Amino acid sequence: MASLAVVTDRDRPTLRGGAAYATRCLAVGAAVTADAGSGLSNLETFLEADERMGPLTIRRSFDPRLPPSFGRSAAAGDPGAGVRTFVSWKPPDGDHRGAARGRYDAQITAWARSVPAGVFATSFHEPENDMTGPEFVAFQRHVHAVVEAANPGIHWGPVYMAYWWDPAEPSHYIGDPAQWWPGEEHADFVGLDWYGADPEPMTASPSFRHWYEFMEPTGVPLFITEYGQYVLREGERAVPALLQRRVEAIRADAAWIAEHPRIRMWLYWQGTGRRGDWRLHDEASRAAWRAVAATGCSP
Repeated sequence: MASLAVVTDRDRPTLRGGAAYATRCLAVGAAVTADAGSGLSNLETFLEADERMGPLTIRRSFDPRLPPSFGRSAAAGDPGAGVRTFVSWKPPDGDHRGAARGRYDAQITAWARSVPAGVFATSFHEPENDMTGPEFVAFQRHVHAVVEAANPGIHWGPVYMAYWWDPAEPSHYIGDPAQWWPGEEHADFVGLDWYGADPEPMTASPSFRHWYEFMEPTGVPLFITEYGQYVLREGERAVPALLQRRVEAIRADAAWIAEHPRIRMWLYWQGTGRRGDWRLHDEASRAAWRAVAATGCSP
């Protein structure tokens, strides 16, 4: 825990930026998962990542179901650490149809009223796996209205899954994107989760391009809410050539985003998942992400 003391005792600033954050500057951050057996929480692991690949000004956290309050959620410690929050949750038992009909309005209202102003939030991220477009639109519109009425200081929007946005892949293509869009009046931003198991620039991929071309005319800020490059399966060792390709992909995406300022948030997936380990363990990759962070909203 000695290294943790160095991180948490440093002079982390209070939240700054006001309306400029994620609107007139690029918000750079990460989602993290703590190492099993480390004794550290995800927030503590985020603060360690901030030391190695930051400055990271925003953390994405996940609650498997709607928390009763912000103080009892996975994001509870963020304000005290000077970290901005992007929170994701799902309705009880994943019941998006019931949520769209108002079944959980009282719980959603209680949660929203407890949330500090300026928090970014979504519900049922990556909906393409679990429902139709019209079902998601009905869910998103209703939940957004409840959240907005309870706490207009929350930044709310949908988050999509890039895997479903490549028209050249009919087996997992959403079809008409308009059927998945709730409308600008129901979204303060729109996000995308994108992964490249074999390193490649996200911004050149068909899935990202299709999502961007549809969402850009909406006028709302565009966020990359999960971004992973190069996954290592269990037992695999990193290949130096692929590590270098990851560095090059991050740099290429950074250059593209710098020229397309509609992208206003970029969060690396510094964690593990079903497919393996996406974390930036090597110094060259961390240095590439530090260069991204250096261009972002100032902490």
